[in-house]
Amino acid sequence: MITLLPTPIGNLGDVSLRMLEALAQSEVVLCEDTRVTKKLIALLQKNPLITQNFPGIFAPKIFHAFHSHNQEEFLDSLEKNALDLRVRNVVFLSDAGMPCINDPGALLVSYAQREGIAYDVLPGSNACVLAYCMSGIVDDGFIFGGFLPHKQGERKKILETFLTQQASSPKKMSVIFYESPHRILDSLRDLCDIEEDCGVFAIKEMSKKNQKFFAGSAREVWKILQNQNIQGEWVLLLSTTKKPKSSLGAEEIKLMDLPPKIKAKLLSRLGLGDVKSIYANLMEK
Repeated sequence: MITLLPTPIGNLGDVSLRMLEALAQSEVVLCEDTRVTKKLIALLQKNPLITQNFPGIFAPKIFHAFHSHNQEEFLDSLEKNALDLRVRNVVFLSDAGMPCINDPGALLVSYAQREGIAYDVLPGSNACVLAYCMSGIVDDGFIFGGFLPHKQGERKKILETFLTQQASSPKKMSVIFYESPHRILDSLRDLCDIEEDCGVFAIKEMSKKNQKFFAGSAREVWKILQNQNIQGEWVLLLSTTKKPKSSLGAEEIKLMDLPPKIKAKLLSRLGLGDVKSIYANLMEK
């Protein structure tokens, strides 16, 4: 049995009873970083309420690193290492938050499905969901883009692509990105170059003592953060102010007072077939 466990994103008090129970019963612990997970367990062991109710948390466990750089090799080597995930109580923990959401875990779930191994995923803290709830933005949902690229050219391209999708969507959707303290100002400056009036909700250190958030236009937030302590991991929620561009549909094009050849070319660009076939159909009518 494999169980994917959520971990706190900043506040140790956010651990769940189900997470503690699964961890206490585990024999094998797969971790994004064994050092981080062992430190988390050591902190949990200092809490008398936890140790009294979940004494299994002190039981010896086998730790294995399982992260983006070794996950494929690890799964390929299971038979050779005689580690049978079917008969052991196995848990997986990422460093913070929910596994699989911009963290390792999805490949482990896919492996369990393929090999017919029982698995479960326990619910818990997630930075993008918490940031969305904190923002107070009223819309139809959000699009999650993960971490923005390090390179400026790639970053601008991603921002432009997501904001264009947001503007053209029939639903009003926020776009959410993660960003590091080293690049938060650069990313906001790039956003200003693309759309300085874009709505921004920026939050850092969620659930921690130094949690802070800022809201305004891209330019306003960029200026504010230049005089703030920007240390800590950031979540950015973006709401474009651009209006969706109206586009003609096939029926509207057919009704327009245009030569058949022009209509055929326009309809072909909508993916309705090649120009010659569309032109022939128009001439038959």
